[in-house]
Amino acid sequence: MRKLNHNWLTEGLIDFEYKKYVLKAYLQGVNSQFDEQKLYPYLPEVEKHFKLSAQLRQSKKQFLASFRKRIVGVDVQKMEFLYEQVAQSEEMTEIDSILEYSLPLFQKTLTRGQDQSEDIASKLVFTPVGIMPLYLKEGYLFIYRTTQKATDIFQYNVRLFESSEEQTIKTKYIESVPKNMANTFENLKLTLIRKRLELPNPATYLVESPIDYPVQETLLPLAKQMVYRVVCQPEKSA
Repeated sequence: MRKLNHNWLTEGLIDFEYKKYVLKAYLQGVNSQFDEQKLYPYLPEVEKHFKLSAQLRQSKKQFLASFRKRIVGVDVQKMEFLYEQVAQSEEMTEIDSILEYSLPLFQKTLTRGQDQSEDIASKLVFTPVGIMPLYLKEGYLFIYRTTQKATDIFQYNVRLFESSEEQTIKTKYIESVPKNMANTFENLKLTLIRKRLELPNPATYLVESPIDYPVQETLLPLAKQMVYRVVCQPEKSA
């Protein structure tokens, strides 16, 4: 799916009809991903576009308000001066129109994605596996889709002082293991300890999904958010 650059508003031709076409094509692509239950990285991208557009509209108002204006009269009833209006260029007028058109569309798509994310997250079961160590910033993350009868295993590492929650939890795919009577989650953890000596006492979390959601685009990002809340914000998750 083609991405929308953060400077899409001002790059290339600044024309309302053209920008409307570009925006509708992008959001149509995002919504088609949402239709397939693929939320990431599309949901945070839309959120960034919405916030940036809202900031641009606000900063533009502040920019125009900062111009010195000539006093043209007095409103006696309101007891305030009347100022001449600052003339806008054609490009600024087009940008105004584009922002007013795009913000509701960004908001609509963002709300849909957020509602979908919350609905999926509510169906997931998040639990620790085995005895948990005191050190929780490195360990394993199991993602189990009951319909697939297999467990996707990731190693996670918490990197503080990153710019976003998504970047704070780094993950690396290890393997996918069939789920059976022998391969219980506790046994999988013990096997990892024996095979991977660099983590002799790892924190291990399980995210279990009753529905076959996409792993990379949905389950893994949501699982990372759950790990973040437990490891980095324990007071909020209590």
